[in-house]
Amino acid sequence: MQPRPQTLAEVAARADTLECFGRELADWLHTVRTLGSRPALARTFAAAPLRLAGRFAEGALADATLAAYADWLAARIRTAPPAWCFEPERIAPVPWFADEGPRSRLLALRDTPPAFKRRNLFTSSPDLPVRLRRGRPPVLVEVKRAVNAARQRRFQQKRRELLRDLLGRVDRGELGP
Repeated sequence: MQPRPQTLAEVAARADTLECFGRELADWLHTVRTLGSRPALARTFAAAPLRLAGRFAEGALADATLAAYADWLAARIRTAPPAWCFEPERIAPVPWFADEGPRSRLLALRDTPPAFKRRNLFTSSPDLPVRLRRGRPPVLVEVKRAVNAARQRRFQQKRRELLRDLLGRVDRGELGP
């Protein structure tokens, strides 16, 4: 079993059909929901994904979707969107609506976020709650253990040096019996 994609570039690299693209994008969205810092979120869309227009029939729609999510997420975390998401090839060639029916289309025209409208994609607002956490980002347990082990080694080294220094002073008679 493959781990979830961490970036939009990974989503594009793994997609060979529209269905596969949808699954990979859903996994990426799940990954994004777990992140809580601007730098971590920005890394998820920084690298330009491969173009999917030639890979499968609906590839142009997938390219537009990737660009829309990158632009939308950048706006949510108040950072500049990457330049790749403004390439003209990353706009759907024909308008695409998530739901059919005249009422649904009217609501989509009204409610679609600008990042998606710019790419001819009309849908309700993406279900992607982004909650930036205050303070330091969480650290993996393995990293904490490595840092603590290094700190312990430095502490023990200083104690050994102090002990050597004290024993040397006793041997030289600098300290009383």
